[in-house]
Amino acid sequence: MEGIARFYDQRETQWLPDAVADVLGQLRKLAPDPAGSRYQLSIELTPPVDPKDQPFWDVSCIKEGDPQRCGLDLSPWDEWLVLRVPQSLLDKMTAAEIVAHCVWEMTFYGFTQEKIAAFRAELECSVKEID
Repeated sequence: MEGIARFYDQRETQWLPDAVADVLGQLRKLAPDPAGSRYQLSIELTPPVDPKDQPFWDVSCIKEGDPQRCGLDLSPWDEWLVLRVPQSLLDKMTAAEIVAHCVWEMTFYGFTQEKIAAFRAELECSVKEID
């Protein structure tokens, strides 16, 4: 929670510590999906496009053999429990800071996997309608 407070804006979020504690509890109960081990975590402070804006944290993963980055925000959480963390990242951040960034990214669309799955389904329906 301290890492999230340090890295991210939290206006009007008195409920956030309880929500994060619930997420961490949910993560502890999951069985890791071995497929996630093909991904390597990347966390970088990215300069803004507009100089008036603030830099932002880009939290993503890179799959072995694929240059495309993917986000943690719309995927099942068990995929990210065996994510590879490069030594270069461990040299720059504490484990708690890395977890803070990951939890923030994973919960961008909700604090339960069910809410996130529902949001993803809505997005997929919208894409089908456009196609």
